[in-house]
Amino acid sequence: MCALESWPKDIAKIRNAGVLVAGCSVQHGGIPAVLLGGRFYTSRRVYEFTDFGGGLDVHEHGQPQIGAFREFAEELLGLSEDDAETMAATLWNDLRESLVGGSPLLHKKSYAMFIVPADALVATLQRENCVPKSVVGTSAIDLLLAAAKRNDELTSVALVSIDEFLAGANKDGMVVPLSLRNLDEKDRTPDAISLRRLMLGPEGSVRTCSKVLRTFQHYQQVSVATVAAPAVEASLVPQDGGRSASRLDRRCRDVTVGFNAAIETPPVNERQSACAASVAGAVSEVNPFGNSPIRQPFVFDMETGDPDDVLTLMFLGAHPFVELVAVTITPGTEEQVALVRWLLQEMGLAGVRIGAQAWPKNAKMKGSMQGRFYDEFGRLPNGEPVCESADRVLVECCNEFTTLVTGAALHNLGAALQFDGFQLGRWVAQGGFAGEGVVPRELQMDKFVGKKFCQTWNFGGNIPAATDALASSCIGRRVLVSKNVCHRTVYDASWHTALEVAATNAAAANKQNPGRAHTLALIYSVMDRYLRNKPGGKKLHDPLALAVALDESVCTLAEVRMFHTSEGWGSQISPGSDVWISIDYDPEKFQSVLLHPSPAVAWTTQPMLTRHKVLVGVSECSGGGGAMGPGKVEGIIVVKGDGGCSTLSKSEKMVLRLADKLRDIRKSERCSADGKALDKRQIAKIASKPDNAAAFLDIVKSLPLSSDVVARVQDVVSELAINAAGMGPS
Repeated sequence: MCALESWPKDIAKIRNAGVLVAGCSVQHGGIPAVLLGGRFYTSRRVYEFTDFGGGLDVHEHGQPQIGAFREFAEELLGLSEDDAETMAATLWNDLRESLVGGSPLLHKKSYAMFIVPADALVATLQRENCVPKSVVGTSAIDLLLAAAKRNDELTSVALVSIDEFLAGANKDGMVVPLSLRNLDEKDRTPDAISLRRLMLGPEGSVRTCSKVLRTFQHYQQVSVATVAAPAVEASLVPQDGGRSASRLDRRCRDVTVGFNAAIETPPVNERQSACAASVAGAVSEVNPFGNSPIRQPFVFDMETGDPDDVLTLMFLGAHPFVELVAVTITPGTEEQVALVRWLLQEMGLAGVRIGAQAWPKNAKMKGSMQGRFYDEFGRLPNGEPVCESADRVLVECCNEFTTLVTGAALHNLGAALQFDGFQLGRWVAQGGFAGEGVVPRELQMDKFVGKKFCQTWNFGGNIPAATDALASSCIGRRVLVSKNVCHRTVYDASWHTALEVAATNAAAANKQNPGRAHTLALIYSVMDRYLRNKPGGKKLHDPLALAVALDESVCTLAEVRMFHTSEGWGSQISPGSDVWISIDYDPEKFQSVLLHPSPAVAWTTQPMLTRHKVLVGVSECSGGGGAMGPGKVEGIIVVKGDGGCSTLSKSEKMVLRLADKLRDIRKSERCSADGKALDKRQIAKIASKPDNAAAFLDIVKSLPLSSDVVARVQDVVSELAINAAGMGPS
């Protein structure tokens, strides 16, 4: 038996638990998938698929892991209750450190979900002679599909891709399986299978585990090593000739009867074959996801004050190498939601989640969509996908692999940052400003010549949220596509002609991607009428941000520190800040990235090797509004597209980030000392000072003496020393 666990109270009092198995199926091109069991539910007269779980026995109360793995062993392997309980203890001892997500997930305070990687699970089952050890051309989850044994609670098993699983649970529960194996000899080969009702919708169990499954999905390698071992029969015989084989060994051994027939590759439909081929064959050369599928996860935060947000959404939906996970909307009116729902349905993306700011607080607000442009689209006031609160959608849909593109004021991102556990791999924002001292004079637009500060709509719409996002350690990489560049982009007659060519090509390849062909045709039709009314064209602010998110080399980027003053937003060169802002762009590449898509160029939070240097010269950097102060900047290095040029270590970057936080806290403390009223954010920041200061000093002490970062944060170090001596504000 395994040792008893000391679970937190919310898990210890659970009375239902189960196991969900996830892994990559070699038989289907390395697609990440989940294993589900199917049976007929007599009370509701339906045949449905679900994970492996159920109610705990009385002696399992307080130890849900035993009940969960007992249910798994009973249902998948057909073991008796006693044998299953013995197996449960063995599985938990081996798998307790391998759970996907690190711990069980709690669904609605009533069900504990143990998500288990197939590879680790099969290793134990093979050792216990419950799963054969050799079938060439399969992976662990394929072996489990073939090892399933019919019993009262299982008459079929299915592999469903994680993409299909999450999308189906967010809609009507119907999913197309990668493989379906009937265990009761019945002819049950539907085009789609039905997930169990309690798994579906915003309150369903799949929603509880969606973020963990997304993270698992992107950690997996496309090329899963195939199982290579001696023959099946030999692998099942213990080395002592079988004398030590227990009753459990013998009970499990008949799982292999008919195994070779069961493991034959089932037929797959055209969509699955194409998906498997793209996953297995197309991997970007430098990829932060390792060898994961090239459809990179994106979330788009939008408004409808400007038509270019809608264009951006359609370009996103039409991109074959983007997995659009969610769309969030500001301010989030009923009409905005109805428009976005209609567009997603038109693009065949009803599985994409929709979130609205503080939903439904602003549902009845008027005036969010004005102009004839919006008359070109339909509305779906009801239906799929349902609308949720945007902050919740962002927290659940974003992880360290996700790119969030923001084209609106940062209300939704700011709200999500208040949640513990929020994590975002990359934020690409249309917003901010780079001017004199950052942008060479020859690249400055006439209306911005000599300017260091400028008011900006998106960052100015929620200044505290923008400040938090620029400083948050929850965000891995920050790229700002600022108005000094995006105001140069215009959808004009030449752009329209290029779109017509792209739409024609997509129509010719309609069978491969009908959604793309339909979406590009819709964009062309809408913009054709737009140009008739406004022949001067339409600025493409947000589409440029999307293009940079797909390929950062579309813009030339400088590493800066952003700050806000009464004159607006400004920036100054700051190596190591991990904030990159656009100073120029490539018009041809911009157009090509959106109209002739290739796999999204991999990004990383680490410095890239390719450099493009631009000598800006000597400039004066003004230090208002929280800037680091005036100083000379000579020979500024700017990187074109490929990523960061900073050679600072992670520790050095963290020191700089913490120093910025402590400087902001210092300003709030001085405001308080001057008798000024503080808002909730400022009060919270002051309360966080001890923790930030302790972390800052610990990391500073760890830096090598050769690091020049220490000198750059000496003002903060000195002030903390004065405070510690009791000579300054605490």
